Amino acid sequence: MTDRYVARLLLYCILLLTVCSVAWGQTPTFQMLIDPTGSGTWMNYALSRDGKVMAANYGGSIYRWTPDTPKFPFDGFTFLGPGNFLNSEIGISSDGTTIISARTGPDGNVNPALWKQNTGWSDLGHPANGCIMDGQWGGGYDVNSDGTIAVGLAWYCPGAEGFVWNRTNGMTGLSHPSGPAGTSSRASAISADGQTIVGFSEDPQQGVRRPVRWFGGKTYLFAGDHTPGEASGVSSNGSQIVGQAWDATAFSSYAFHYTAGNLVSLGTISGISSDQSYANAVADNGTTVGWSGDPFGAGIQAFIWSPKLRMQSLANYLHQRGVLLPFGITLTSALDISADGSTIVGVWQDASYNQGGWMVRLKK
Repeated sequence: MTDRYVARLLLYCILLLTVCSVAWGQTPTFQMLIDPTGSGTWMNYALSRDGKVMAANYGGSIYRWTPDTPKFPFDGFTFLGPGNFLNSEIGISSDGTTIISARTGPDGNVNPALWKQNTGWSDLGHPANGCIMDGQWGGGYDVNSDGTIAVGLAWYCPGAEGFVWNRTNGMTGLSHPSGPAGTSSRASAISADGQTIVGFSEDPQQGVRRPVRWFGGKTYLFAGDHTPGEASGVSSNGSQIVGQAWDATAFSSYAFHYTAGNLVSLGTISGISSDQSYANAVADNGTTVGWSGDPFGAGIQAFIWSPKLRMQSLANYLHQRGVLLPFGITLTSALDISADGSTIVGVWQDASYNQGGWMVRLKK
């Protein structure tokens, strides 16, 4: 065996190991999340930009999760305080230092509230035309990159109105449709740059929700003036919006991805037109996550979609990439994806209707 042959063989081995190492490094990882309450209650999650900090709402109890928090006994969770058991909303700033939800204020009524890493909780109050509905002024849904702007819902009785809040101007209503008493709107998400707010605005004639975008002080029904649905997520710069909208060609409601004036209906995992789908969040690279299936019958499962991928089951997507999921569980919904596209969180359910949370790292 010549020295040249040996050198070539060694070089081939090194290249092969490098390729394998790159492939191994890109394999997603799956992690079950412990329920810090131990009660098996409902849950909702929100991720920071890099997915390294998470806000969690467990049955109205608010937690912050980080991978470096001591694992025992709560597996990375730190209890921040009680929220409200009727409010599932939760949001987190891009930098992970601010969390928004709802909690009982000094007057004994539930209102939007911010938790900041350096100062703890503060209540956001209510707009001048606000009122109390079932013991609530409203609730907080999302914040911008550094937590200086917040959005959510405030009651004006008998309806609700989306709001935007900042420390200078306090809470300001965005808009709600004029029409029958009780017609409502809600601000569900805000872009990291603080310029674009999305949610729903009810149709004053039909009473159904419609996807809405607030930008530059104006209201845009970007899916159509009478298209049922709602917007649930927005990219960091506001250029991409996701949610659910009525698909007239299929006579069902499907997840959508909207950008540059183009709304794409994402369909369903099964391809069955009577199934539904709903997009919960979008990363800045366009990767969109949510749920798909029959919510009134056979059940639902988490999906992943991107401009280069078709709508597909997240479980199958992970299986194709070498991830083994625990036996007997279904990933029912992907609730959020980090803005950098690295991390997805959601919920699972088993045949006995036990449920819990999970986290997937698509890349380090």
